[in-house]
Amino acid sequence: MTSAHVPAEVVIGLQQRLDAQAEKCKELQYLIAQQESKIASMSESHRELQWSFDRDSGYIIKYMRALACKERKLGKLNEKLFAVNDDCDNKIKEIASLKYNEEQYQEEIEDLRAELALRAE
Repeated sequence: MTSAHVPAEVVIGLQQRLDAQAEKCKELQYLIAQQESKIASMSESHRELQWSFDRDSGYIIKYMRALACKERKLGKLNEKLFAVNDDCDNKIKEIASLKYNEEQYQEEIEDLRAELALRAE
């Protein structure tokens, strides 16, 4: 095999193209490093947002449980209130009945007094 002679201009041209490609490669490596840095920053922001979301979700769950407890207590108080209301209604009816009976007895007493007065004459 014989080695062929390559003209210096061709070698220089190839070297320049190789240098240009190496420069482009460095630029791409720099851009890749920038993107990786952005991704890392976004990942950190995502972790912070996830932590904040988890924390807030915990608070929401806590408040929802407290609200459910308050609703149960309110339901029990409402039941008691309805029972007291019914009891009051019954007492009012009982009082009205007693007043009616009292009026009836008063009329009977007046009738009996009138009858006694007539007999006494």
